[in-house]
Amino acid sequence: MSFSFDTKLEMIGMEKKPCCAFAQSCGFLTFGRSFGCDSISLMTDRKEIAAAYADAIRSCSGVRPVTVCSEAKRYTVSVPSSADRVRVMRALGYEGGEISVRLNFANIREECCRAAFIRGAFLACGSVTDPNKGYHLELSVGSMGLTNDFIKLFDAYDGSDPELGFSLVPNRTRRSGMNVIYFNDSTSVEDFLALTGAQNASMRVMNAKMFKELRNNVNRRFNFETANIERSSRASEPQIKAIEIIAAKGAMNELSPDLRRLAELRADEPALSLKELGEMMDPPLSRTAVNYRLKKIVQFASSLK
Repeated sequence: MSFSFDTKLEMIGMEKKPCCAFAQSCGFLTFGRSFGCDSISLMTDRKEIAAAYADAIRSCSGVRPVTVCSEAKRYTVSVPSSADRVRVMRALGYEGGEISVRLNFANIREECCRAAFIRGAFLACGSVTDPNKGYHLELSVGSMGLTNDFIKLFDAYDGSDPELGFSLVPNRTRRSGMNVIYFNDSTSVEDFLALTGAQNASMRVMNAKMFKELRNNVNRRFNFETANIERSSRASEPQIKAIEIIAAKGAMNELSPDLRRLAELRADEPALSLKELGEMMDPPLSRTAVNYRLKKIVQFASSLK
């Protein structure tokens, strides 16, 4: 199953409070494939979503919709009877003859119902990307009027209320003739899912983000250390060559004991930094002292050529 479908399964049937259950049904129906006197329908490739949409119609209006499954396993739920469509619309507070349906804010009487309505809309026309691949949540709406009305619902989450602890500011665009309302950052996707009750999905986004941050930190640390090793190795090349010359000339014993010990250590550990070399000496040496002694070794090798 996809992450988006898992999220919707978590949302289905979770609302028990009557006013919020009605608000969720309103969002589900209003943002379906079509909602008006000419057509009320939803198309989906998930039977669970189709069943939930049919339940929403029955629960708020008493009308029994028709569900048809195509050979391609696409489910279409509709209300064929014009009289039944009017009945459904009137149950949601419409006259039943509207040419263009707008959001009926009377169906969102309480503050708690706003999140339920948004959840219903997401069930009808929303999708969310697997957080392991990216952070993107969107709702595709046909009507410009409904899009404008829906975005107004998020005015309550604009960050001005310190008690909420989050803000949700939707973006919008047009794609393939549809109005797309979307969030494309991890925090907004987390907050949207938490607001609409999909706590498990929200946690999965959070965990995916934490894992990515941890992995990125490890990669940055690894790259940093690798770069340091490469720099140290490049810097040690002339020192190693000098030590090889001294050894080839049989002149290692001509070095003082401290310089000979440092030369042997550098030959064994070409990737160590000057600081690390100094810490391995007995007694320990500062970075400056190690650099000074290595220069003396290189100068001594040059005198042997």
